[in-house]
Amino acid sequence: AVLHSGAPLLILAGAGSGKTRVITTKIVHLLQQGGLRPQQVLAVTFTNKAAGEMRARVRALLGGDRAADQVMVRTFHAFGLWLLRAYGERAGLDTRRLTVYDDADTRQLLRGLVEAGYQAPDIREMAAWIEDAKNRGLLPSDDLSGMRRSPFQMEEIYTRYQGRLSTVGAVDFGDLIVGAVGLLRDYEDVRRRVHERFRVVLVDEFQDANRAQFELLRRLHGRNTYVCVVGDDDQSIYRFRGADVDSFLAFPERFTGTQVIRLEQNYRSTGAILDLASAVVANNRRRMGKTLWTDQEQGALPTVA
Repeated sequence: AVLHSGAPLLILAGAGSGKTRVITTKIVHLLQQGGLRPQQVLAVTFTNKAAGEMRARVRALLGGDRAADQVMVRTFHAFGLWLLRAYGERAGLDTRRLTVYDDADTRQLLRGLVEAGYQAPDIREMAAWIEDAKNRGLLPSDDLSGMRRSPFQMEEIYTRYQGRLSTVGAVDFGDLIVGAVGLLRDYEDVRRRVHERFRVVLVDEFQDANRAQFELLRRLHGRNTYVCVVGDDDQSIYRFRGADVDSFLAFPERFTGTQVIRLEQNYRSTGAILDLASAVVANNRRRMGKTLWTDQEQGALPTVA
């Protein structure tokens, strides 16, 4: 997995198999043996804590070399914000005064758009609907017929909400992804410059990606871009916040020539625990399939407290 190059790579990594170690070691290998400059490597994950840990591991593997700080290691949303600030003027954004609205800002904006009488739970429901739409990569101008039904006129509210964001020069968290996708899709010069800069794109915990994030990765994949994703379809547990395991499973189809490498040795658990876990996840309806094993002792049978 570390030495692989060329075609897109999906590393199917079971729990406790060292997937983060693989991806950080791969970054170091690309810098030391692959002839890449640190600025040409983009590594993406899903939390600031995970990004910080990945950055620290790369720095340690490089012996404290400051080159590690030039590798772009960010969350999907932080990368989207970087892209909007770097190239957003092409889409009419005032990048010097760009404001990112958090959940509380979103609810306050919605409350100012709708008539009096709506309660806090109503406003939260409207905000959740809009968040779900953007996780799917859908803006008001798109076909929203596949969205879940709502007691509110969400298509109209969504249109007004997005218009108000534009008027005040703000974006919300969802816009950090769908806005970045739009830049790469609609502006050939932006797409060319980004493809020229990032020759390698690596994604950790890819099973947590939503549809919009999957589309962003697809847009980052240029003719000479090496793409490597690491994840475990059996650990996709964040559907409630937009994660879409179907995107993970569809990766080999969407990225032509994908090679799959399975990391199946577990370094964390005893054999008895792995046997139980494997018996549970074998019932998952949508999975690529793998068999975890360990060279540790079998250990005591798990018990229910």
